[in-house]
Amino acid sequence: MTAHAIDKAGSDDNPIAIGLEDKVPIWSSVVYGLQHIVAMFAGIVAVPLIVGSAIGLPPDQKTILVQACLLTSGIGTILQTSRIWFIGARLPICMGTAFVFITPMIAIGNVHGVAGIIGGLMVGGIAEFLVAPYIWRIKHVFPPLVTGTVIALIGLSLIPVGFRWMAGGFGALYGKPIAYLISGSVLVIMIGANRFASGYIRTVSVIVAVIAGYLIAGIFGLVDFSVVGTSSWFAPPKLFAFGAPTFSVGAIVGVLVAQFGNMLETIGNTFATNAVLENETAPAHLRGAIAVDGIGSFIGAIFGGFSITSFAQNIGVIGITGVGSRHVVRVAGILLILMALFPKFAAVIVAMPDPVLGGAGIVMFGAIVAAGVHQLAAKGMDQRDMTIFATAIGVGLGCGLSGPEAFASFPQELQIILRSGIVMGSIIVILMNLLLPAQKKTGIEIAPAAARGGGVVTEV
Repeated sequence: MTAHAIDKAGSDDNPIAIGLEDKVPIWSSVVYGLQHIVAMFAGIVAVPLIVGSAIGLPPDQKTILVQACLLTSGIGTILQTSRIWFIGARLPICMGTAFVFITPMIAIGNVHGVAGIIGGLMVGGIAEFLVAPYIWRIKHVFPPLVTGTVIALIGLSLIPVGFRWMAGGFGALYGKPIAYLISGSVLVIMIGANRFASGYIRTVSVIVAVIAGYLIAGIFGLVDFSVVGTSSWFAPPKLFAFGAPTFSVGAIVGVLVAQFGNMLETIGNTFATNAVLENETAPAHLRGAIAVDGIGSFIGAIFGGFSITSFAQNIGVIGITGVGSRHVVRVAGILLILMALFPKFAAVIVAMPDPVLGGAGIVMFGAIVAAGVHQLAAKGMDQRDMTIFATAIGVGLGCGLSGPEAFASFPQELQIILRSGIVMGSIIVILMNLLLPAQKKTGIEIAPAAARGGGVVTEV
């Protein structure tokens, strides 16, 4: 990777200047990797904290969950950026704790405890890993219409989360003008650094804006470093920290349903990553990504953590900064492992106020939507495609944004599917594309077909 490439990074005619196989100096890699960690950290720690609180775990046991999830996310990210046998997509995909498992894990934990959750997750991870080698056989199910719709839906589903962070998160800061002042400052600084700066500053626009927001929040006395002081310097992971796993039919069924949703999300994120990189998606990418989903979830359970999945917000980081190197993302995986082993460093990010993350997140999530729309525009959309897209987006967002009471009368296993907007939207677009007959060519298209389409599947 040359200085010249960095100088033109993020330009309109070369949005991904630091490419898939490019390597950069180690300190630059650390800074680039930290940008990914900032984007994904809240998502990684949210799941163990939510589930731990819901099933009544004491603080020390919730800490074990968080540590295990950080460790597993790091291991999964390193595997995803590599390829061992067929495991790994060799793409800049970050792995983190999967939200789709929250509902079944709480239900299982309240009956069978953490040991029951771990047992179900182990089976689910093995099942997805065994499916991975054959996923390319159904590549016809994922044309650009499907992948572009799923990518757009992933971004749209994340935007309410980003705005919640902008508005102050879930504490007393929510809705206060100071929250919007901080998040707005981060937003303006990030856009300014991305559009008006050049070279290295442009590629680190996310971390520049976040540091600035952190400082602004500190000036107003909104940063609480007490969590840093109480965190341990070193904490080695433990195998089966919650005891030997237990297995029950109900737990396994609930996890398998969530694992299916997890797989659909990773398929969509794999296409989205290639779309941002302007790269074609090959079966090896899908096989490798799904395999890491499965084996990573199994490893997470062994260490007392939860299942992992690909994180869409990190695709937004690539789109905004123009840094698409898988070697950089691998460094992010290494940093996550170090944070798991040395919790005091992770606590510095934990102390970051939500508006700081929200100011950056709202743009990164929007960038994911843009990648999906770009893929749809490249394909060209007729009236049939518009109908499928509109239905999938409408149903997906409706299910995802509705409260849990909307499906309270349905069986628990079915609620897992119905309450996930990404899963429901994915199912809708896949089924409608398979069942609705293709429209005859009339010479009229909504958008012109482009020469390049990120959703094309080719064999390697």
